Amino acid sequence: MFKSVALFVIATLCTVQAQTVVDLAIATPTLSTLVTALKAGGLVKTLSGPGPFTVFAPTNDAFDALPPGVLAKLLIPANNASLVDVLTYHVLGAKVESRQFLDGEQLRTLESQYITIRVAGKNILINTAKVTTADVQATNGVVHIIDAVLLPPAAPPTPPGPPGPSPPGPSPQNIVELAQATPSLSTLVTALSAASLVKTLEGPGPFTVFAPNNDAFANLPDGVLAMLLKNIPELADLLTFHVVSGRIAAADILDGERIETVEGKYIMATVNSQGVFLNNAKVITADVNASNGVVHIIDAVLNEDPSPRTNHLWFRGWTGGGAGRYECGEVDAGPRMPNSLFDPENKVALDRYINVTLSLWQIYIGNIRRGPLMELGRCGNGENNYTTPKTAGGGVPYELVNWAPVPLMKGICQEKCNCDFENIRSCPDVPDDPAAEEWCSLCGPKFNANINIYLFVCKKSGYQPEVCAGPKLPPTKYEMPTF
Repeated sequence: MFKSVALFVIATLCTVQAQTVVDLAIATPTLSTLVTALKAGGLVKTLSGPGPFTVFAPTNDAFDALPPGVLAKLLIPANNASLVDVLTYHVLGAKVESRQFLDGEQLRTLESQYITIRVAGKNILINTAKVTTADVQATNGVVHIIDAVLLPPAAPPTPPGPPGPSPPGPSPQNIVELAQATPSLSTLVTALSAASLVKTLEGPGPFTVFAPNNDAFANLPDGVLAMLLKNIPELADLLTFHVVSGRIAAADILDGERIETVEGKYIMATVNSQGVFLNNAKVITADVNASNGVVHIIDAVLNEDPSPRTNHLWFRGWTGGGAGRYECGEVDAGPRMPNSLFDPENKVALDRYINVTLSLWQIYIGNIRRGPLMELGRCGNGENNYTTPKTAGGGVPYELVNWAPVPLMKGICQEKCNCDFENIRSCPDVPDDPAAEEWCSLCGPKFNANINIYLFVCKKSGYQPEVCAGPKLPPTKYEMPTF
């Protein structure tokens, strides 16, 4: 049934050439509710523009599965702002095909909040919605059809604060003029002129430019800069790797974020108590405003191969145990945590996080354990024989769980970061301050969305306790430490 529907959708979408993402939706009967919503939200013109866009398109059945009255309420003109928030939460401001998705990554939508990508074999989940038809090409982007409507997290209220100075407005100078007026950027100006990029960066933008200073160019290996100035295509490729579409302030750059450049490549960001880092470079002067964007001056020419850091922190939980038959679930919490928490100098804080997590999941009522027996490690991975995937609801070998429940997050967010996580369940994204032992990014939408726990049973059947030994730790009742 589902295969025939998918084939019908693909056939329908491929019958008309040179279509925008809106044209594709209009030509697809199963997306008619989405088209109605786009028209009501006034987004048809936007998504018919040059883009590029990635649209996660819910089917009619996905909209029908919303609670009764929700769609009708969103379509009321008075609720247009809420409708636009929901729809733009389904759109990325770049073209991202399914082969580019990374398991566990967070992508910023046009609505400015994050969606979580999960990749398990051939299955792709966007938050909790499954991609049923991927990579439908449009002239201005790509469409991935999904089986559920994505709902953005509720935005936390912003408490009133004392009046402060107004933020600096854009400079009357454009980005090129600003660089020309900055002596420490003279080599960059020479390179932009040689690559014929001056006119582009004098355009309306907006752009974000990570601008290497003269010392950064001087620190390139001997002869590299001279070679680049003679090889214009390679020079232009290098320079555009330093340019991002849109105006991004330093405070909006998140630890572990992938930032897409105008040429479709990615810069890896690291944010910690030492500052903002982009691949191999550090931002030394941030937020230099121009009339057509913003410039961040950096101390190195960006290396296109940053060898992005991937931290892993595997937890496994055991349930059952009758007749020696356990079930094991594993989750990698590392990608859901700021990189700086894994720095050697922050080992004490990381150990606290591990202890709190282990304690949290040892849920006892009286003296009876109600939660899984949790320990560090993976279900299989050479440690034991729990390597046979167990199918959960929906026919997939994982379950979506809340990895940021209130008892854990309350201590981190409420006591350390002045955010009422208990009631609003999501806090603003703010930088971490390891020196103050404040890991407030854990409280924001980037790190506290639901997560998949992958389920396994022992590959050997029957009662074989020596082969299917189960947990290494005894069922000890932990005391809840503080973070």
